[in-house]
Amino acid sequence: MPTLVESEQRCLNWEVQSLLAFKSGLDDPAGRLASWNASSSCCEWSGVLCSTQTGHVIAVDIHNSGSTGDPQSLTGFFHPALFELRDLEYLDVSSNNFTDHSIPLELGMLKKLRYLNLSTAGFAGSLPWQLGNLSSLRVLDLTSSSSSTLSSSDISWLSNLTALQDLSFDYIDLSAIKKDSWALSVSHLSHLKNLTMSDCGLTGAVPAPLQNLTSLEILHLDGNLFYSEFPSWVTNMTSLVSLQMTGSHLNGSLPFELSNLPHIKNVYLGSNEISANVSQIFAGQWKSLILFQMPSNDLQGSIPSSIDNISSLVHLDLKDNSLKGEIPNSLGLLPSLRKLDLSYNSLTGPIPISLGQLSKLTFISLTNNDLSGEITESHFSSMRSLKYLDLSNNELSLNAIISNWTPPFQLQVMRLSHCKLDGAFPPFLQNQHSTQELNLSNNTLRGHIPSWLWNLPLLEEIVLAHNELDGLIPPELYNVSSLKHVDLRDNRLQGNLPIPPSSAAGFPPALDLSINNIMGTIATQICAMLRSSRFLSLASNKLEGQVPPCICETEQSLEVLDLSDNKLSGKLPSTVGNCSLLRVLNVGNNELQGEIPSELGKLMQLQVLHMNDNSLVGQIPLSLQNCSNIEILDLSSNSISGSVPQWIGSLSKLRILVLRSNDLQGEIPIQVCYLQNLQILDLAMNRLQGTIPAHLSNLTAIKSGNLSSSVPTVLRYGEYYKEEVYLMVKGAERAYKYILSTVTSIDLSTNSLSGEIPGALGDLQSLQNLNLSCNQFSGIIPDEIGNLVNLEALDVSSNRMSGRIPVTLSQLSFMGYLNLSNNNLSGRIPDSAHLDTFGESSFLGNPELCGKPLPTKCFASPPPSSGEKDVQGRAYRWWKSWKVGMGLGCGLGFGVLIGILGVCRNWRRRYFEFLDAFVKLLLGDASAPCAG
Repeated sequence: MPTLVESEQRCLNWEVQSLLAFKSGLDDPAGRLASWNASSSCCEWSGVLCSTQTGHVIAVDIHNSGSTGDPQSLTGFFHPALFELRDLEYLDVSSNNFTDHSIPLELGMLKKLRYLNLSTAGFAGSLPWQLGNLSSLRVLDLTSSSSSTLSSSDISWLSNLTALQDLSFDYIDLSAIKKDSWALSVSHLSHLKNLTMSDCGLTGAVPAPLQNLTSLEILHLDGNLFYSEFPSWVTNMTSLVSLQMTGSHLNGSLPFELSNLPHIKNVYLGSNEISANVSQIFAGQWKSLILFQMPSNDLQGSIPSSIDNISSLVHLDLKDNSLKGEIPNSLGLLPSLRKLDLSYNSLTGPIPISLGQLSKLTFISLTNNDLSGEITESHFSSMRSLKYLDLSNNELSLNAIISNWTPPFQLQVMRLSHCKLDGAFPPFLQNQHSTQELNLSNNTLRGHIPSWLWNLPLLEEIVLAHNELDGLIPPELYNVSSLKHVDLRDNRLQGNLPIPPSSAAGFPPALDLSINNIMGTIATQICAMLRSSRFLSLASNKLEGQVPPCICETEQSLEVLDLSDNKLSGKLPSTVGNCSLLRVLNVGNNELQGEIPSELGKLMQLQVLHMNDNSLVGQIPLSLQNCSNIEILDLSSNSISGSVPQWIGSLSKLRILVLRSNDLQGEIPIQVCYLQNLQILDLAMNRLQGTIPAHLSNLTAIKSGNLSSSVPTVLRYGEYYKEEVYLMVKGAERAYKYILSTVTSIDLSTNSLSGEIPGALGDLQSLQNLNLSCNQFSGIIPDEIGNLVNLEALDVSSNRMSGRIPVTLSQLSFMGYLNLSNNNLSGRIPDSAHLDTFGESSFLGNPELCGKPLPTKCFASPPPSSGEKDVQGRAYRWWKSWKVGMGLGCGLGFGVLIGILGVCRNWRRRYFEFLDAFVKLLLGDASAPCAG
């Protein structure tokens, strides 16, 4: 706003009336415009400035110093009377809340405006072309927000604003504009110094006409969709001070000449695919460089020792690239360095002691590299300003300093996961009174958790998982009000859950006590501690008794409740249905009994339900169809009866369905085929009958490979709930956790399914595991199975399959497990380098199969065409005939048979194969694996 010059001149009466009319259209809950009244001169009103020469109102500044939507925000609409103030030069209404109102067309009438700021004020609709009439504008800020609907398909009117120096269009949807037309309009603004058009949906290469803006100092084009090479012409913009194109889908090389720009101070190019050798890039001049931020790109090479020549550097972020080599000692000679992030690279060797001289450093992260060696006090000797330290997941050791060290800093965040901390809890932490986050996970800390830890006044998050800590659960958990996340999983904590006093504050919002030795029951007093809990895991302990009925007796804030892998018994209380925000419920692998509570159908936010490995009975309740957000449903290994419900096809988000090892009957409902997001279907070990639905090939996710990038994730506080599912793959039960989002599987084994295997299953080209074993399928193995190019395991053993093994199976180059045993397959096993890798067990129990790896050789002379028929079928027909005429011509027949077998070797082999099949028909095949 222009500087206010004291004047006794009163503003004009008609302008007073115009401003009061403008005020009448506004809702001012905080009374910010209380001074706007007729009893005083408008020149004295808050946010109003008058000309000392003419008395006209020349500035109105009613911007909100807070954020859009806060209690200070003005709402309402622009009264037309405002546009009568034709001498207005300055208008700022930013950060107010004019939600869903369009930018007034009449603004184009205020032709003396030099400054217009409508940023983050909630406006929607199209940008009015009338703004192009404001030819005196120096500053135009229309910055929107990520939730806004401001847009434009034509901004050619910008070329009229020839005096413009500052243009901000962030978050305005310009995706409908032709690729280069926006740049052509902007390129006419020869006085432009600041151009920010981030997250505007701009497409195509970054247009070259922008290089005509020779006065440009700030160029920010983050979050656009350029999908092109980094624009080399940027190196011609000699006035450039700040370059920002983070997350704009840029590739290609970063030109060395960028370092020659004389005024460049800030380079933000993170989250692209730009390549460069850092040894070359940092060998440049960089006369004024302050900030260099290129995380998540394709930077390679080693950090050069000459980097200390960039003495002005304050912020260096090379996170998540492909850097190698050692950290140079010279990095510790940068006197102004405040932030250093080299995490998630492949750096090796020790951390140079010289870094300890960086007295201004506030942030250092070296996590997830291959650094090694001992860390000593010298590494931190002068780091008095340090607030953030992360050395996690390297091969470093801090044991040399943890016992008697007094750090020179007061950290807010300390992450020392996987740093070979051994023995007792580090005592130096007792004096870190500013600590908000402490992560010492994945070490070998032993002994009790010290009581002083819970007295750190600002502590919000503590992660001590995967250590060897013992003793009882600290009762202080109930009383530290600042705590938000406590992770003590995978230690040796023991004893009962402490019963909280009535005055206790409650559990922290996220508490993980899983994988310990906690015993006893869950006391009813615990329920009161859940009032603020979002995440609670007591999994993998030794808890007994019932889940207390008071849990969720009143509505709670719980999002994740994991009580799996204990010895809990009785019925799951119906009150769980009151936890309306619950997104994950895991009570698997306990001793729960009774039916699945129908009240679970009230959990409308539920994404994951595990009730596997219990003793549940009854049918799958109809109410679960109300859980429309469910993605993982695992009810396996119970005694659930009835049929697979047809309504399951209405769960459109379902991705993993595991109902194996129950007592389900009936047919597979065709509605299962409607589950377009389904990637794992496991109905094995039930009593299902009928055929495979022909439309199972319509499972879109498995067909197209268009899988969700992650399993359901529920924010815990700093990290996410990790989903895990057990599947039978390659003949063994396997746990899928970190790669679960990439797994595709269909398992219908050990049922009573019959009919032919549909060739349409070959359309499921992303399928990795197909198990149809131990059923009554007949017919041939369809050639189309060879289209399953991603198949890793195929099991059709112990069925009634006949015919030859399809040659197309040799095309399945990823297949590492094959089981065709115990069928009626015949002919030669196809010769292929891949099928030759499977052993004899993959083909056993098929009497008419021959060739490697079976010992039975194939003969050049093919048997008669009748020999193609099923061996078991011939044995069965012979058996029926034998029962009718067993006494007729026994002596003659036996003599002829012996004569023929003595003369013809091929017939002799065929006879004994036939005899073997006949014996199996009478006695059953003792080697069949489907007894269960």
